Formats: sequence, C-alpha cells, structure tokens
Amino acid sequence: MSGILEGIKRSIREKVRSGKEILRIFRELRKEETKEMIALLFRESLLLLKKCRIRKCSGTIYFAMEDPYRMAQVLEGLSLLYPVIQDKITLVPAFHDSYYYGRVEIKGKIRFIHVLFFFIHLWKNKQFRKLILRGGKNGK
Repeated sequence: MSGILEGIKRSIREKVRSGKEILRIFRELRKEETKEMIALLFRESLLLLKKCRIRKCSGTIYFAMEDPYRMAQVLEGLSLLYPVIQDKITLVPAFHDSYYYGRVEIKGKIRFIHVLFFFIHLWKNKQFRKLILRGGKNGK
C-alpha cells in the first residue's frame, strides 16, 4: 500500500515539475527579446531561401525514434514543411529504433556567402548568442 502511495506522490511531483517547466518556457517566449529573435530568425531564413534559388529537389529520408513523444514532435515540425516538399521528398518514419539517414539532392544556386551572411546576421543578435552559447536544457 505504501508503495502505491509513493508512486502517486512521485507522479504528482513529476507533473508539477513539468507544469513549472511549461510555465518557464511560456514566460521566456513572452519576453520581447525572444519575440525579436524569432522574428529575426524567420526573416533571415526566408531571405536565405530567396537567395538560394532552389530549382530542383528530390530524395528520401528515413528516420526512427523509440520515444513516440519525440517522434510526434518531429512529425509536427515536418508537417509545416510538407506542403512545400510533398512531391519532392519522401519521408519514411518508424518507431522501432533510433536512426536517421537518407539521400536528398538539391539543385540551385546556393552560395556560401549567403549562408555566411545568414549566420552573421543571427550572431549579431544578443539573444541568439545567449541561446547558442548557453546550449542544452536550462543552460547546462
């Protein structure tokens, strides 16, 4: 009986911790500096795509993750790109192992100088530098 109560206590503590983590993330996203960084990242990414002039793209990507939650997050992110890549790139997800591989061919006029300017513009943002240099979860 006491083992069941300990399990319930542990479960409640974990949910409280995860709730606090979600609140911390929302507080971070509501900051003005974070909003500016996200807008800068979006703007610079669109500019880079425009400069790259991608003409042809084809390939297949195989990926798998054992954790269904992480796989759902990856698929959610890829769903944003799917209307653009649906006829060009085939995505093959699996749940039984952890791996990713594939072959993607991109043809166009991708120049190193445009990629360099992309990273320089991002690096000039103080919030972006903090995020990159801090790294990992909770700056660890």
